[in-house]
Amino acid sequence: MRLRFSNGPEYRRLKKVFMYRPGEEVKRVDESNYREMLYRRPIDHRLLVEQFDKLVEIFRGEGVEVILLNELFDEVDWRPSYIPPNLMFMRDVMGVLKDLVILGNMAYEARRMEPFIIGEVLRRLGYGKMHPMGGKKYFEGGDLMFLNEDYLLIGYGPRTSFPAAMEISSLAMEMGFNTLLIAMPPFRVHLDGGMMPLDKDLIVAHTPTLDFYPSMVVYRDGSKDIVNAYQFLKDMGYTFISVDDEESRTFGPNVVVLDRRKIISYSWNKRTLKSLQEYGVDIIEFDGTEFRDSGGGPHCTFNTVERG
Repeated sequence: MRLRFSNGPEYRRLKKVFMYRPGEEVKRVDESNYREMLYRRPIDHRLLVEQFDKLVEIFRGEGVEVILLNELFDEVDWRPSYIPPNLMFMRDVMGVLKDLVILGNMAYEARRMEPFIIGEVLRRLGYGKMHPMGGKKYFEGGDLMFLNEDYLLIGYGPRTSFPAAMEISSLAMEMGFNTLLIAMPPFRVHLDGGMMPLDKDLIVAHTPTLDFYPSMVVYRDGSKDIVNAYQFLKDMGYTFISVDDEESRTFGPNVVVLDRRKIISYSWNKRTLKSLQEYGVDIIEFDGTEFRDSGGGPHCTFNTVERG
């Protein structure tokens, strides 16, 4: 397979994604180690796979091509002897900046080897536009997203370090983007758990996530400013659909944007879903209890190969 990556604003039509169908490795997570493995509880493997297959069915039903890492292992004639139990959260293993794949550098040991797996598969497929993060420059792809055609968003804090965010900002500046570096509060794992652009002027967000610490704008000309991220985005003309603390913990903002104002969302965040519908957002509800309790939302389950 010849892979071509092309990423852009989250609200552009999602055309192709990269996913991993969870296997027997998740059974290694039990009562003795689930916290160290970054799970909320041990999960039901059979139900997890069933829910994964349902999500793939939704993607394909919406015209999104799904590339499974499981099948790429066969294609490149290589499979790691040990698969980490979080590999199903493909979002975090890498970030895609236009056509550049930024390989992650995971903050926790449980996930350390995942980017090496993806990097080796891509290398064997002949994909050469990769930028590995290393040393103390921790980076996870859930902290990277496109706001619009001009701005890249990078969250930093618990999982992505500030030096990594600055390095990605420099790469983005060379490509002609401004960057908003958003400081994550201690309770927020990744940026995509705190906000998601749904259209050119609409964001769903847990606003305290954006209002907690000062953040930084790095403009494409190299100049910088210190801002309040929430106020900065409001001043840009964005309307916010707010998610409360309770539904923030159950991944209310962590939605998959299929196209402008069309999303996949967990089914139980009823207050958030009602607010989204009031703004004309078309919602496909997904019951992903085992993904939630493995520590991720719908947006965490894939990485973008091509948008719009």
